[in-house]
Amino acid sequence: MLYRWGDTMVAYLSVEELEQNAPAWGFAPSTVRQCRADVRHFRGGMEVYDTYSFGTLKRTGGDESGTDCIALYIKEGLFVIVDIRDSDGSTRAGFEGALRRFSPGPSAEKLIFAFLDTMVEGDAKMLEELEFALSALEEQVLCGEAGEGFTAALLHHKKQLLLLNSYYEQLVEIGSTLGENENDLFKEEELRYFKIFTDRAERLSRNVRALREQLSQLREVYQSVLDMRLNRTMKRFTVLSAVFLPLNLITGWYGMNFQGMPELSWRYGYPFVLLLSVFVGVFFVIFLHRRHWM
Repeated sequence: MLYRWGDTMVAYLSVEELEQNAPAWGFAPSTVRQCRADVRHFRGGMEVYDTYSFGTLKRTGGDESGTDCIALYIKEGLFVIVDIRDSDGSTRAGFEGALRRFSPGPSAEKLIFAFLDTMVEGDAKMLEELEFALSALEEQVLCGEAGEGFTAALLHHKKQLLLLNSYYEQLVEIGSTLGENENDLFKEEELRYFKIFTDRAERLSRNVRALREQLSQLREVYQSVLDMRLNRTMKRFTVLSAVFLPLNLITGWYGMNFQGMPELSWRYGYPFVLLLSVFVGVFFVIFLHRRHWM
């Protein structure tokens, strides 16, 4: 798929189409091989060559199953997007949206900025919804309503934020590398577009880091609640042990059955031990209650 954008040729290609055209455009075979890499081990970045820049991007919305991978070739008069994997058609839709955003004729830098900007479109709202989800989990913890699925929800959001953090780091690297303009592909007055995009990606990255910190604090609060519940349980067992320990002593003492024990032949020996046990038990219950130990 080829388009003419002012003085720039724009191409949206599959990996097979890239392999056919790469020699004519002067793209290094090593970059073409990177487009064939397994998407599970795909790590985005930007490489600068003498006559062009080559970048890869692993795009995610926080879900590993929905990961998209693209490659970018930027050369004077040529902008190529390679569709390595587009699970839901969002990359192509973003490309077409970038073409519609500005009328043909503006600089290639503006078109590149428009396409990169589609990579973060709607992400601010997504992060806001994620923040609300974490706040809802925090409310469950404070209200004592955290159920069995709470830990699974924490792990899900942790993985989601990890993927998003990696994604925005890739975007920041791509934007900053393009803004440095090492191979002089862009006009100095047009570099501001890359600065705008880099700042936007950095803001999103900071938001993700803040959410990761919030998630970490939420885990600590949840662990504290679990520790408090465990402490209360152990306290109950300790109180019960404190109440029954004197009773064990009494029953053990009078269970020795030595011949010289006068209580063995006493008519009221059994009722006496029974009343003594009840008295000791009630005494310790009242004593511990007044001490606020139970």
